[in-house]
Amino acid sequence: MKLDLDRYVPGLLLWLSNKMSSSASSLYRARFDLGVADWRVLSYFEIYPWTTASAACDLMGLDKAAVSRSVALLQERGFLKSRPLGLRKVEYATTPAGRKQHDRIIRLATAREEALLGGFSPQERDALIGYLNRMLANLDAVREVGKD
Repeated sequence: MKLDLDRYVPGLLLWLSNKMSSSASSLYRARFDLGVADWRVLSYFEIYPWTTASAACDLMGLDKAAVSRSVALLQERGFLKSRPLGLRKVEYATTPAGRKQHDRIIRLATAREEALLGGFSPQERDALIGYLNRMLANLDAVREVGKD
């Protein structure tokens, strides 16, 4: 049996994600001196202020080392502030400079999303978002496949 790469959903999602991430990273580095992982972390803490880097990793499925590097860079640039949470944990939130940078980047990110969804009707967009959320909800079942 061979995969039909034009219809293999995990492959299509991966290609789309990789190509979007790669072009975003190049563009964001050139315009804002931040990579796409840095943008994702900045955006996460703008949406979920005073949460941990570990929570960001869990929600976004990002590598802990990559998030740690982004947090360090964003703090160094004055885009994130921190406060201790117990003995070993730290919470983060954006600073006013971080919010300003976030607002600059989000305009470009949403314009790229609009370009990606060009030609989709509002109903098709809603259906796509629903399908993607259903796939996210199925990830626990996917992890179980092949464990027996």
